[in-house]
Amino acid sequence: MKAPNFLICMLFSVLVFCPGLGAFAQGAKIQDGIPLEWMPWRDPKNPLVLKLEPSTSEDWRARRDTSKDPKREPGLVNPQRYASGVFTSMFPTFWGMPMAFNSEDLKAGKVDVAVFGSSGDSQYLQGGKYAANKMRALTQVIFFPGAYAGTDPFTRIEYFKELVVADYGNAAANILHNQRSLEELAKVIGEIKESGAIPIGIGGTHVQMYAWFMALAKHHGPKSFAMFHIDAHYDAQPASNGMFVHNGSMLKNGVELGLVNGEDLVSVGLRSPAPSASELKWMRDNKLRYHFMAEVQRDGFDKFAQRIFDELKGKKLFISVDMDGIDPADAPAVGTMAIGGIRAAQAARLLRGLAAQNEVIGAEFGEYNPLLDDGHTTTGVVMDRLIRATLAGIAARKKGITDPNYLAPEALSHGVE
Repeated sequence: MKAPNFLICMLFSVLVFCPGLGAFAQGAKIQDGIPLEWMPWRDPKNPLVLKLEPSTSEDWRARRDTSKDPKREPGLVNPQRYASGVFTSMFPTFWGMPMAFNSEDLKAGKVDVAVFGSSGDSQYLQGGKYAANKMRALTQVIFFPGAYAGTDPFTRIEYFKELVVADYGNAAANILHNQRSLEELAKVIGEIKESGAIPIGIGGTHVQMYAWFMALAKHHGPKSFAMFHIDAHYDAQPASNGMFVHNGSMLKNGVELGLVNGEDLVSVGLRSPAPSASELKWMRDNKLRYHFMAEVQRDGFDKFAQRIFDELKGKKLFISVDMDGIDPADAPAVGTMAIGGIRAAQAARLLRGLAAQNEVIGAEFGEYNPLLDDGHTTTGVVMDRLIRATLAGIAARKKGITDPNYLAPEALSHGVE
């Protein structure tokens, strides 16, 4: 290319593509051939800035005015009419548990675990937003309410008797702007943390992990906790599709923004057609502790499980479970299915053991799409059992049992000679 032509091309590129220069510096008359003033969601002074409509931009997260509600003392509210809890008349809360509406209720009720619904949805196959309410109404759960079905079959611990568990309702989500939803989710998690309870989020999609990073870093301090992550995908992609944080970027966001240490992120079940060589290099350079299913295939699950227990021992622990980390033979109703995963019983063993060994400071269970589930709600039931395994581990720790491999004697032998 001759020099004059080259300079002309360079000047044209600067004028067209550099914000704040050329036409953009004068208010920008054209954006892809359309005048910017026709697009009220863009700032005419900087077309890279997207605006919100000011009068209604926060309506979705506005809390209800409770000033005219009947006065009551802070504490848990049981919405059930009947003592028997029969499924035909049961009001659907998580495991039939009483409800709390604010931090004062959690404190007054001396709640150990506050379970809430997450309703963010950032999957191509929409439906994760409905998971929390579906989980409250699972036939298998409401037919056998928590009071009658809260015994862990491995440790024989009655976790609903050892723990005070409350339903904290759902966290609101902006269905049109997933990144904004993270702000409200972090606020709800923070309310639970301030009460002293352990928050457990159910439902939504995995972009919500970043809200947990923000809330836990605010409460405990940045880089003060570890994460156990079950997932088919590595979730350390760069920003894309116009979003800084999206459904596959959360680990990268957390590390690069200083909320968590790479070496404190332990991921298991990885088996998707990614990461690429460059993305894997980023993971290795930042010391992420990733575990592909190839490792389980080579070493066997028992040896693999002990390696996970050893890597996380002694750390405050955040648990993040993407249901697509579970083999689709056990959990088919997920947004991004991948063959060859951890089986449900193996995942339950890891969760139960880690929750006993470590101080759990929060947990999330997401990427269940009830619109894709079968008539028996197989994936929903599996998610329920994984949450129960986690509760059993938390209850075991409360009783002083911290061995991640603990099994109750009566679960190992019928005692008959």
